Amino acid sequence: MEPRNETQTLRKDQEILAFLRVHGSVQSAGLALQMRRRELNLASIVVATFVNSAALAQPEVIRCLSPEVPVTDLPQAVLAEYRTEIAAEFEAYFAAVSTHIACLDTERNRALSEAHRATEAHSIFLNSPPAQKDLP
Repeated sequence: MEPRNETQTLRKDQEILAFLRVHGSVQSAGLALQMRRRELNLASIVVATFVNSAALAQPEVIRCLSPEVPVTDLPQAVLAEYRTEIAAEFEAYFAAVSTHIACLDTERNRALSEAHRATEAHSIFLNSPPAQKDLP
């Protein structure tokens, strides 16, 4: 989750908590206690969500998910009745496959560049002289 989205989420949660406080003070004593419990539960959920999103935050992974092939494993009557819709699904599929292949090409180029940089770093490492150790 991006920091901007987390900030927006926290602001919304703070607004909700502020509303609950005002709303809870208007209620009778029994309902106010109930609202306070809800407020604490909500606050704990917000904190857990924030901690969880921060713990799971990792660099964005490139994902090239392939599109699903339209279903044609249907009875002939259904295929005939929905011929136009199924044809539209195939058109959308072919457009999505083009995007998917472009994504795979981009990922392949990124992986090859990364491997090339790693090979250069390894070569430099192998060609560097080992450190002289002091003998006792």
